Amino acid sequence: MHRNRTLAVAGSLALAAGAVLVPAVAAQAGVSQGTAFYVDGVAYRTVATPNDLSGTGAPDHSFDTIYDLGGAQANVAEAAPGDTDYNGGRWQVTAVLYEDFDDVLEAGDLNDDGILGSAEEVEAAIDAGAAMDGGVVASFTCPVIPFPGGR
Repeated sequence: MHRNRTLAVAGSLALAAGAVLVPAVAAQAGVSQGTAFYVDGVAYRTVATPNDLSGTGAPDHSFDTIYDLGGAQANVAEAAPGDTDYNGGRWQVTAVLYEDFDDVLEAGDLNDDGILGSAEEVEAAIDAGAAMDGGVVASFTCPVIPFPGGR
């Protein structure tokens, strides 16, 4: 499937597949029905909460990154519960910009499983020039839950 994009914020504030919801939408939320994001190839869902941490002045290192891939697939996060560097569900969402997601997938799918499933894979696509880091578009908290079956 060819997924062409015009260098746009990948999903801006409404993240892929309704998975991780930013505060403006979170009031309607509950447990995500499908995969919210991947961490190291494992699928997670989430419970959206109505909060916004963007104006708190909290240091960047107190958040984990979720890469917003704009609906081309589920998003990707850099940490999950059980990881030593997990920040307890405090997230900064980074927009990933690209023209053609097929190019992003080709550059970043390091294990050839057909998805970007880890922060390392997203970063490989950015390093290869197939995508660009569009900066932080949201900061909030929400818990994450392993998705039954892992994918």
